[in-house]
Amino acid sequence: MNIACICFSPTGHSKTCALAVAQSMKKGFDLFDVTLVKDRKDFLVFKETLLIIAFPVYAGRVPALFASYLVSHLTCQNCSALAIATYGNRDYDDALVEIEDILAGKDVPLLGAATIVTQHSFTDKVGFKRPDIEDFHVLDKLAALAPNLSEKVLLKGNRPYRTGIVCPDPPYMSVANDCCIHCNRCLAVCPTDALKTKDPALCIHCCACVKSCSRQARTFVDERFLGTVQRLETNCQNRRESELFTN
Repeated sequence: MNIACICFSPTGHSKTCALAVAQSMKKGFDLFDVTLVKDRKDFLVFKETLLIIAFPVYAGRVPALFASYLVSHLTCQNCSALAIATYGNRDYDDALVEIEDILAGKDVPLLGAATIVTQHSFTDKVGFKRPDIEDFHVLDKLAALAPNLSEKVLLKGNRPYRTGIVCPDPPYMSVANDCCIHCNRCLAVCPTDALKTKDPALCIHCCACVKSCSRQARTFVDERFLGTVQRLETNCQNRRESELFTN
């Protein structure tokens, strides 16, 4: 069976985890990184392929634009899947059952999954330096078990899913400070082109722009964002462990 990695990974953690599994399987694979707008225009068609699907959890759900892309652009025949949901030490809530349902709509059984703790994109004080060696051990186990998985996996999560991200009103996005040298690196990594179009309604607050700037020239200053950061730093310090789901 062929192997294909499909990842949505604005800050790189989900892609790293997907590659860790694919490379551990010691077989050739194809990578489809659909983080950027230009890469979500292509249709993905697979036959007899194991899909390794990786994404960050947003408010306990699959990111809406990634979910809609899979629904509209993914076609499969005789395929199966592994899912990797990365999250910033808060919770993954209903993300696994949601991706399972999306894949079921494509007649793709989800045979295994992992939830991997990463450093939170909003603050390096939550999930600092994750994923670490213990997290990668979970990914190694998923890769080792993958060739022998044949039954649908039992997952944690609820249906109906928890409410996803509610668009802020008025919308906001990151801003540049006096350190900005207009290198436009932040524009290149934005998964919605919010910065190129200067449209805050497109911003999904993934923080790719903030993380990509070596000069720390781009930040979020909206009080709603800063309030979320404060709650995360107050309530999400206890270490959560990455989990493996297989039958």
